[in-house]
Amino acid sequence: MNILIIGIGSIGRRHLKNCLVLGYDNIDLVSQSGNIPDEFSFLKRYASVKDATNSNSYDFAILCTPTAYHICDLIYLLEKKIPNIYVEKPISHTLSHINKAIFLSQQFNSRVVVGYDLHFESGLQKVKEILDSNLIGKVVSINSKVGQYLPDWRPFQDYRKGMSASIKDGGGVMLDLVHEFDYLYWLLGEVKYIAALYDHSGTLEIETEDVAEVLLQFNNGVLGTIHLDYLQQKLVRDCLITGSNGSILWDLTTSSVKWINNNKEEFEFSYSGFARNDRFLLILDAFLKPNMPDKRLTTLEDGIESLKMVLAAKKSSETKTFISLDQVKE
Repeated sequence: MNILIIGIGSIGRRHLKNCLVLGYDNIDLVSQSGNIPDEFSFLKRYASVKDATNSNSYDFAILCTPTAYHICDLIYLLEKKIPNIYVEKPISHTLSHINKAIFLSQQFNSRVVVGYDLHFESGLQKVKEILDSNLIGKVVSINSKVGQYLPDWRPFQDYRKGMSASIKDGGGVMLDLVHEFDYLYWLLGEVKYIAALYDHSGTLEIETEDVAEVLLQFNNGVLGTIHLDYLQQKLVRDCLITGSNGSILWDLTTSSVKWINNNKEEFEFSYSGFARNDRFLLILDAFLKPNMPDKRLTTLEDGIESLKMVLAAKKSSETKTFISLDQVKE
């Protein structure tokens, strides 16, 4: 089993370490900068994807380049007929060339997985289980929020020079924190309309938006909101789901899910022993076992849906109108 990891930034190094933990060591790396930590010096390094694929064949590729390069790199890997490709989220920052990626993945029967690791987080899995069991009745509304201080994300680099701060690289709080769009789609299905406002406050000295408020209506009639920001001094990530017979509150920061039914009975699921890296290990393990299908993995088509939601939110803010998801096309 040959694995190629493309991009050795923070997430690339995480996936590399986790591959080794899982027992996979037949790994090659692609790093244009050549900045490979000494602990990985025993691995073969290439300066480009082309160099790597011209020298070897690969069963798996893990794509960890900046968002703006995802789709072109993905298309190249598909054209090389690599059977299993993992793309870090989001799938891209635009819909350009998306249809070509879909066509190639179908033509060559390539399996493309988008890296939405929150599907493997114990709390959200519990939320999905409660919803699927209809314990709170018909869902009426869902309110999601996430905020984290951008300078704290990658303390080893100047955040003002990173991908998050750059429009051309696909940065901005909505693309960076696209998990919220994705897991709402995962829990409740397709969105019909989106309205949003975003802004860059100027406090972080970046060119991308650092705060956004999003309003959604799902095809099933559920109303939802998403708050996203780069400004919270302490991580905030939670979701409140209101149903006809109760409600659910998921809080990542306290590793808990609480719910109440129409008899006022309250319940709590605590998973404090579940470490952040556990979900990265779980998704990688599932990806590297293609003969054992896992419904928690995000397909290329589903990854495109969350991207459409972000692009609709941006368009709504820029035009001050409600946007139908049907309007968001390549």
